Amino acid sequence: MFGSLVGKAKALGGSVADKVVTLKDGVTDKVANAKDVVLESVDASTTPVIGRIEAYWPTIERVLVEGLLAVAHDRLNDDATFVWAVDKAFELLPTPVRLVVPRTALHEHSLRHRETIIKKLEAVQAQRLALTAPEIAVGTETNG
Repeated sequence: MFGSLVGKAKALGGSVADKVVTLKDGVTDKVANAKDVVLESVDASTTPVIGRIEAYWPTIERVLVEGLLAVAHDRLNDDATFVWAVDKAFELLPTPVRLVVPRTALHEHSLRHRETIIKKLEAVQAQRLALTAPEIAVGTETNG
């Protein structure tokens, strides 16, 4: 009596193990397919995002330069400080731009264009210094 029960239990155990292996293989295939679909959609969606960033780049760059004027030049070489400043400048962008441009994509794009932004920042700082320099020179001549 117990021998037949043990035999039935072994038979059931074997069939359950086979079903588990089959299910595992099916799930693994589905996960791999889902991963491929997600990776393809991410690759396809990055092109429109970059296109939107490029379309609004003059506005974005102007806001970034104005926002970065208060940050010390040597601190802009630090990635964390630069991204922090870009994040603060993101809030100053026009609402339509903020709606279509993801914040993380702007961080990555701005980091790639950091040198250009820093050069424009230096040009704006030099221009502002040139505008205030004559006043300083005139002030020293009248005091002396």
